[in-house]
Amino acid sequence: MEELQPKEEKRPTLLTVLCILTFVSIGINMLTLLVQLVAGPSSEEEILAERVELSRAISQMQDAGMDGVAQMMEQFMAMTAQIQENFYFAMAISLVTYVVGFFGALKMFQGEKIGFHLYIVYNLLSIGGIYLYVSPNNIPSMSIIFGLILSGAFIFMYSRNLSWLK
Repeated sequence: MEELQPKEEKRPTLLTVLCILTFVSIGINMLTLLVQLVAGPSSEEEILAERVELSRAISQMQDAGMDGVAQMMEQFMAMTAQIQENFYFAMAISLVTYVVGFFGALKMFQGEKIGFHLYIVYNLLSIGGIYLYVSPNNIPSMSIIFGLILSGAFIFMYSRNLSWLK
């Protein structure tokens, strides 16, 4: 005799695609983080070479009348210096951020609503975590705006699947 079992709803295709994209993105970021940790902080010579190259690019932008881009590059140079000063703390924050994001996507993939909340925390950490070790004056606003738009789009797309999550 055949037992009657409740039919499980199939995972929405959009949720599957979003989770796979998230897993790939976090995986690439984790590999990059691992390489950075193995390499360690940049040496004084490497930092000096980067500053010289960025200073040249900033001068070229200012000569071309692109003061906004030049200012953004100056902020990037200062931000990079502060990240190097706080290298291991920055790497730890990144690691925590990626772990939260991975588990959030995993839980959503498994059909649990807590994953959506973890994913929101992941996005907040990925955008705001840098403020823990870099001065706000040194963070280009375009990078924050881009991060907010991208995070908002993914949160919105994930939210379309909340009815399936338990």
